[in-house]
Amino acid sequence: MQDNNEKALQQMKKKSIITLIMADETDLYSILAAYARKNNTPFIDIAVFQGALEKNAKRLAPEHPEWLKWTKNVGGLFWSEVSSLVEKGKCELLSNMSQAGVVYLSSFYLETVQDAYGSLDNTADKPFPSEDSLHITLPENQVRIISIDDFLPYLEYPQDSLLPLIRLTFPEGFGSAIATSRMIPRRLLEAAMLKIRNYLRIHGNKEFALNKLEPQLQGKEVYIKDILNQILIRPMDCVTSLENVGDFTYLFWAHFCILVKNDIRKKKEHLSEDIASIQSIYLIEVCNNYYKIKAVKNREKELAFKALEVHLDKPPYYYTLDNILRFTNSKGVLLLGQYSEEDLNAYIKAKISVTDNLEQPELLLIRNDKGNSWFVRKGKLLSLISHLLIDARPLMKKAISKRWFRLIKRYRSEPAMESDSEFEKLLASTIPDVNEILSILLNSPTLSLVYEEIEKTQGNIPESSRIFQKGRLIPFSSLFFLKRKDMLTDIRIILPFWYSIPFITAIMAFFTARNSKKEIKKEEEKAENEAIDRKDPSYELVKTAKQLATELIPHDRTIDVYLSELEDRWNRLINVRSKKDLSEDVNSFIRDFLRHSLRRDKRLKISRESLFRMASNIITRNATLMGLKDQDALHLYIEVYLLQLLQTIKMGRL
Repeated sequence: MQDNNEKALQQMKKKSIITLIMADETDLYSILAAYARKNNTPFIDIAVFQGALEKNAKRLAPEHPEWLKWTKNVGGLFWSEVSSLVEKGKCELLSNMSQAGVVYLSSFYLETVQDAYGSLDNTADKPFPSEDSLHITLPENQVRIISIDDFLPYLEYPQDSLLPLIRLTFPEGFGSAIATSRMIPRRLLEAAMLKIRNYLRIHGNKEFALNKLEPQLQGKEVYIKDILNQILIRPMDCVTSLENVGDFTYLFWAHFCILVKNDIRKKKEHLSEDIASIQSIYLIEVCNNYYKIKAVKNREKELAFKALEVHLDKPPYYYTLDNILRFTNSKGVLLLGQYSEEDLNAYIKAKISVTDNLEQPELLLIRNDKGNSWFVRKGKLLSLISHLLIDARPLMKKAISKRWFRLIKRYRSEPAMESDSEFEKLLASTIPDVNEILSILLNSPTLSLVYEEIEKTQGNIPESSRIFQKGRLIPFSSLFFLKRKDMLTDIRIILPFWYSIPFITAIMAFFTARNSKKEIKKEEEKAENEAIDRKDPSYELVKTAKQLATELIPHDRTIDVYLSELEDRWNRLINVRSKKDLSEDVNSFIRDFLRHSLRRDKRLKISRESLFRMASNIITRNATLMGLKDQDALHLYIEVYLLQLLQTIKMGRL
């Protein structure tokens, strides 16, 4: 690059440039930029520039006082301001090229190209700006060269976005186009459409195009005329319609591009306007295909997100992010792929954000104290509560009944047996043990806000879903259909009759109280043993494995039954002995992998994502596993089997 810089400097000196045009501003950068544009080079000889600056400042100062500062001590002021410009990256000093040094304006080429697209109407009959037409040679580190054949992949997946300039090359000797990366594709399309308008205006090309296209697109004559007239009258609207890609718009441009290319190719000599037209047609043709592909992908993405919402509207109504990543369409194809992870994250972010009218977000985020989270559609929140209550009611009754049965059998009691308010507190403390999600929802302030919002928008809420009354949550005893006195009566009916005689129970309570210290000691020892177990590194691992198992395994199946079902899907050998051997080999390989992982990491932590990765690693490390059919079933089998193994470990050992 240094050789090119020296050549440019020598050419500049040969011109003996000592004049300076008037810049818009009198700061040094504006003057340097104006000087560079005047001389069409980013290399500015400092000594020559200072002389020109001082001379022009003296000439301009009488009428423009702002130039007065440059008439005194030009050198000192120049070096003071240029140092600041260098620090800001607006220019560079190349002091090794001459005795006084040279300033290099790094933005010169970018600004030159931007200026070339300043007035598109005036250059509609000319080819796109190129290095030759602009009389510049772009440095390799500022330009990306792209063939028109590779332009479509570039539009779909832009690369080297840090390079500010693009050189687009056309085939068959039709030159090249220089543009900034920010001009792609809109500004280039605007320039191309104006050049096509110029093509239709000359030599009767509009009538020629109309006569050629009508037989090819029969029944669409009116639409053809409308688009051709639109190109002539409102060319920028054509760019917008091209971007929005209607069915006929795509069809028109596909046929029109072939027509213009064939028309120009058959000419023996190509004038400037011919090159401009065919360059534009190549560009429009690629963009037409790009927007068509983009529209198809957007439609697929739109359908995929609708399918995702259908999944969210189905029981159990609450889903983890990992569940969402596994959603499939009606054909069993993963939705992740029809939209990207970035698209999904943007979708979730938009759906969980509060709207401008301060309504609750469409997608509600539920979190627990451990950092786990679930997503629930706002419209399905009450349905979720109803389902959870239905499932929890018998469990709540069973939990309270067992608790009171043990107490009464020991001739003991608690305040919740005698007081409705204490009974409500007992129910509140029991809900998390029965259903964590239900507990979080019932204690969330969001529930009342959503309930109020649904009541306003939908009117009366069905009786089965009513959980609030006068703005307050219905008592837990009503939600769970539990009556304190009825429960006590049911328990005493089961026990021998003397448990219902106060005199006898009082005497027995007196004697059993003497043994209470022993019971307390036993309970303390039990609690101490549990605390020791909690210190075991495997405690949290086993606990997490059990929790993940509840997410992976269907509610109506045990872990062994589910493993057997999955095994039948991936192990399809007919011979009973061979089938059993294959399953044992796979299980053995999984156990070995887990043992190695536990030895390598004594404090191994498991999550839904890490479990998925472990299963993937197990498959990829064994050629036999990779060759088995139904990889999805195999992958899920390995995950479930790992969870089964993790629930049996002790102190990091299987």
